Amino acid sequence: MKIVVGIDQSYSDTGITVSLDGVVKSSNHCYTEKLKTNTEKRQQLRSQLKTVFDKVYDKQRQLDAEVIVVIERIRLRSQGFLNIDYIKSIGALNALIVDLASAYEFPVYSVDTRAWKTAIVGTSKGMSNPYGLDEKKYPTILWCIKHGYKDSIINYDVGRKTKGIIEKDGKRYTYNDNIADSICISLYGFVNKPKLQKEH
Repeated sequence: MKIVVGIDQSYSDTGITVSLDGVVKSSNHCYTEKLKTNTEKRQQLRSQLKTVFDKVYDKQRQLDAEVIVVIERIRLRSQGFLNIDYIKSIGALNALIVDLASAYEFPVYSVDTRAWKTAIVGTSKGMSNPYGLDEKKYPTILWCIKHGYKDSIINYDVGRKTKGIIEKDGKRYTYNDNIADSICISLYGFVNKPKLQKEH
């Protein structure tokens, strides 16, 4: 048996999904955007991840299962530019995940964004939409809805926001694309010969 923890890590909102033998068992997120410093954000993520890893560790012992953690690989260049500050900050976030996972002897691997999107969603290209949702994330959202994960990614707590908001049947809502990404990253761990790179 195999458990894959898929993590779409960021300093604003990290998606976390746990799958067992190709079936999603839990999906959640760690919202840290309103915290003031990156240190506080890492501390909150560490606390939430520890709760997840504790449960996964218990399940691993119960089922005698293999466990791996899969995160998104750092993009060294964004639109042709080398963003040193981004690389340093996301490197610290990744190190937190790797160090915490090592306490449970969970190996951590990274996957290129295009690799998991192509394998799971079917495309790594963006898609325009009438709601103002992130075009790069929209195909993943549609894939999750189509495959029964709508309840995991829907978010009714939108306040007075207007961008990315869908109004239907008297309800206002959006979709959490970070959870959507983590679902697909988790499921990528079960594809045939996934392109994973060990993180140390």
